[in-house]
Amino acid sequence: MLETKNSGRGQPAAASTDYGIGARTLSFLHEQRLEPTPANYSLGYIYLTERKSLAARAVDLILIGGERLDQKRAHQITADHVRAGSADGPDQQSAIRHQTLQLSEIAAGATAITGKFNRDLSSGLTALDEGADITAIVRSMVERSRESEAALASASRQIETLRREVETAKGDAARDALTGLHNRRGVEVEVRALPARADSSLVICDIDHFKSINDRYGHVVGDRVLKLVASSLAKSCHPHLVARWGGEEFIILLNGLSPKDAAMIVDKARLDLSERDVRLRATDKPMGAITFSAGVAALNARPFDDAVSEADALLYQAKAAGRNRVSV
Repeated sequence: MLETKNSGRGQPAAASTDYGIGARTLSFLHEQRLEPTPANYSLGYIYLTERKSLAARAVDLILIGGERLDQKRAHQITADHVRAGSADGPDQQSAIRHQTLQLSEIAAGATAITGKFNRDLSSGLTALDEGADITAIVRSMVERSRESEAALASASRQIETLRREVETAKGDAARDALTGLHNRRGVEVEVRALPARADSSLVICDIDHFKSINDRYGHVVGDRVLKLVASSLAKSCHPHLVARWGGEEFIILLNGLSPKDAAMIVDKARLDLSERDVRLRATDKPMGAITFSAGVAALNARPFDDAVSEADALLYQAKAAGRNRVSV
């Protein structure tokens, strides 16, 4: 749940005693078709009372685009707000804040343009009532209409560009720079979005003898192997989520599948990778088979960390049994 600031000797801030803000918060949730859960209420409260916060600006980006704040994005914004400044560092946060500030300024400018045009229109109508030259007034209003339309179109384009930039920045924070797959943060977001169902599995894969590859061929070749494995896993396990867990480890979320069924998919992915003809780019000499070992555990409704621990233990069993195999 999001936290709100207190003031005084442990007393709630003045805004929290304002029953009107409570009604407005519930009204906001109703408009967005969100359930009035504690987390959603906290997000709505922050959106209405902390307008300069990153969470409020993230919501504004969605609403300005004419979209509704759905539950998945509400969860993501809530999580990002709680973790702000911890997972991504100040540079990432600063970039997003800068972009959202620009967006606010552009939107305010568009509003000012519209207001000026409305005032000019009212002035023109008043002049008509007073008997001024109709032709001159109409010509002037047409010209001002064109100027306002061009300015609004420009603002709209800038808003769309900034929306894309912010979405890209948010996406980059959840992506591994080398492979393009989700990173740990991206996996955590996806896990929170999984529907509560009995059948879901988690797999941890580790490239066999990866240290030897780095030692023998260097880190440039090692990085290429990581990208190859990432691409092969993503293709073989589609449409399930494949992410880089760290180092030479990958994690796969298979929603709707039991560990037994998940293991069949991952074992086929293992075979697909091992059958690839991998060669050194500089000499065209074969490197030999690239393989991985994997552990498969049930995720279901239990804590994510428990499933990770079990899958990790099964992975070590696969390694101890000779590598290049899947342990369930």
